[in-house]
Amino acid sequence: MSQALIDELSKAEYALMSDQAAADAINAKTVTIRVLVDLWQIEEYARRHGIRALLKKAEGNTQHACQDIAIDILAYITSPRGKMIDLDLAETQGMFGAMVSCGFATPTHVSEMTALADQVVRWVDHVSIGNQSAHSVRVIRDEMNGATAKRAGWTQQNIDRYNTTQAAIDLWRDGDPDLVV
Repeated sequence: MSQALIDELSKAEYALMSDQAAADAINAKTVTIRVLVDLWQIEEYARRHGIRALLKKAEGNTQHACQDIAIDILAYITSPRGKMIDLDLAETQGMFGAMVSCGFATPTHVSEMTALADQVVRWVDHVSIGNQSAHSVRVIRDEMNGATAKRAGWTQQNIDRYNTTQAAIDLWRDGDPDLVV
């Protein structure tokens, strides 16, 4: 049983939801994670926004105060394809800072390049629990209710009766026409 799912279902936003509604909400939930970025994406961004042209111009100008920086950055971003980089590393952030201080890029450019590492993924995939069904939510809720009931001193018979009643209420709430509560 996934502790992440237990923690999620413990949140107040799921308390009044049926098992199916909670499963649907959990399956639809997304999170933004940071990922490595293909270096070609940075080079392509720099090319499209004129940054690469400024770097090339400074690379060939011995009078440019940032010629060495331009040479280093161009060598880095034009390295072989398939290289993945971590945009959160101190050296990468330093490179971005140098690009801004030398006038090759603006802070907005840096923010946009840094955002390339943001990837939106489904929460269930991020915590490796896969799609959830109404049944899996019911099992977790029964476990959570049972643990709460045991702490309160309920007998197993009381716990079973509670879980059965709760399941019937959920069926009624989800529209089972044959169920009368």
